[in-house]
Amino acid sequence: MRTIRQQLRLALIGGMLALSAVGTLALYSEAHDEADEQSDLLLRQVAATLPAQLSPGLHLPAAESGEDRIVVQAWSLNGVLLYSTRPDIALPLQAQRGHRTVSLGDAPWVQYTEWQAGRIVQVAQPAAVRKVLAADLAVRMLLPFALLLALLGGFIFVVVGRVLRPLEALAQAVGARSPLALAPLELAHAPPDLVPIIGAINGLMGRVDAVMRTQRHFIDDAAHELRSPLTALKLQLQLAERADTQEQRGAAFAKIHSRLDRSSHLVQQLLTLARHEPGEEAPMDELIDLAELARGAVVGLLPLAEARAIDLGVLGTTAPAMARGNADALAIAVNNLVDNAIRYTQHGGRVDVQAGSEDGCAFVRVSDNGPGVSDADLARLFDRFYRAEGNAGSGCGLGLAIVKSVAGQHGATVRIERGRDGIGLVATLRFACP
Repeated sequence: MRTIRQQLRLALIGGMLALSAVGTLALYSEAHDEADEQSDLLLRQVAATLPAQLSPGLHLPAAESGEDRIVVQAWSLNGVLLYSTRPDIALPLQAQRGHRTVSLGDAPWVQYTEWQAGRIVQVAQPAAVRKVLAADLAVRMLLPFALLLALLGGFIFVVVGRVLRPLEALAQAVGARSPLALAPLELAHAPPDLVPIIGAINGLMGRVDAVMRTQRHFIDDAAHELRSPLTALKLQLQLAERADTQEQRGAAFAKIHSRLDRSSHLVQQLLTLARHEPGEEAPMDELIDLAELARGAVVGLLPLAEARAIDLGVLGTTAPAMARGNADALAIAVNNLVDNAIRYTQHGGRVDVQAGSEDGCAFVRVSDNGPGVSDADLARLFDRFYRAEGNAGSGCGLGLAIVKSVAGQHGATVRIERGRDGIGLVATLRFACP
């Protein structure tokens, strides 16, 4: 594939040559008309300067080549040839005045006829002479034109290279950077046409830098969070090895199972969060029934709720709750809202799930009657790996971060506030109004 520089040069020079060809044809046509006019004038002048008295010994200059290659004849009014510069060439006698084209042998001739002083004067010239004269005129006019075209082609070649030099410098500047060098490119001395391109590159590098920072923080937080349960597992295993009684070993293995469950849940949440990081592309055009998602989340998490003696159910709604997006991602978000409420609600508590529409905006709401959190903790619930102080839940601090990420992908908002009379928490995932 040709470069932009090559395409510009070929297009400009090719267009110049095409227009030059048209101009050359027009120039030749003009030269041909000019040659005809000059030749016609020459024939009239020769006819006008023919002596009134013609004698048999009179000879007029008549060259055999060039524009002077003409034949002159004088006829009497009754059709008798009085004089001819070329007796071997028989011009047909024309009774009408003016120019016309006649054929002598296989060649066309242009003949001029005039009546003067009781005689008919005919002057003729080969048509080929006119073509030679036209070609000669065209060549003389085209020589400076061709020189101008050559200079213009060189000018185009140089100017295109100079104009595209900043683009080449930009490509070199971007190509010379390391993968981690994401500082903005300099805009101060950039040509105005390149400013939007450089701005777009800077914007892209800024977004890449933000994603990389997010990934680094994610990896750091994940490593920190995984280190603690692994250390605890190792300690519990050592306790089990040193246990003297069956009861001590049973208690140690029970702790190991609990730690393994928490570690498994943490790894699953980490994988889910990585799949739904901002910037990940997924189909977002499915029409989703949020009430169906709510019922599916309740059915899937019912065993966990029963194990904690929590009353988990779906509240009825009168308005349909439909939203467009990715069904799998929204199912994960709703499951995390319900799972989070179950894990942080006291034994024997209550969790209600509702899907509906308010003012034309679809929503999913999960409410509980748990202990709630302080104002300081309420503002940080969506931070990764953050868990409220004094909370005895078994979560890993990633569920709400996943919900926030999925909500951002769908143009939705998620909000957590205190329940009625300050009891428990209410989490609402609200979609934009259509």
